[in-house]
Parts: sequence; structure tokens; C-alpha cells
Amino acid sequence: MRIDFEFSGGYANLRYGYHANTDELPEDVARELLSLVESSGIFKIQQSEVAPTSAGPPDVFFYRLSLYDAKRRISLSFNDVTAPAALHPLLALLRKLAMEQAGKER
Repeated sequence: MRIDFEFSGGYANLRYGYHANTDELPEDVARELLSLVESSGIFKIQQSEVAPTSAGPPDVFFYRLSLYDAKRRISLSFNDVTAPAALHPLLALLRKLAMEQAGKER
């Protein structure tokens, strides 16, 4: 599965991205990501359900997440306020991976 993830905002106005293919990741990371993708139900979410209607609180994070595999594809934009609770574990892992990836590139 191809993952393209970006997040920005928060008090420190962070901006990070994470781009990966689960076929190229360590097996344990790929397995955890794929498990969280499935348990989140993300492929059943419609953009209209999660689209931010206002800027939200000043510390809110904004997300762009695209997932692609041989049979499915989804791209969503949302924030901490509009993200369904089922997405939070996936977002937490993706934020962590994005910050780790950025640290390796510096």
C-alpha cells in the first residue's frame, strides 16, 4: 500500500510529511500500519464527513492522507476536530513516523 501523509499546525506550526510503500517498510511497521488502516475504516469515510468547516482551535493539526493499493484508493483532508475517533491511532503512528523520517533527512 502506498501512503502519502502530511500534517501541519499546532502551537508550533509544525509541518511534516511521510511517504512510504508498505512493501518497502520493515515488516513490523508495515503490519502495524496495515492493521490500523483496516481497523480505522478509512475506506468507508467520505470527504464530506470530515471536511473542516472552520479553522478550529489554534492548536489543531490539519491532515492530508492518501492511501492506494491494487483495489482501493482514498484521499482525505481533515483536522483533529473532524477526524473520526477510529482514525486517531493511525494518525498517531503516522505523525510519529513522519517526525522520525524528517529527523533522518536532516
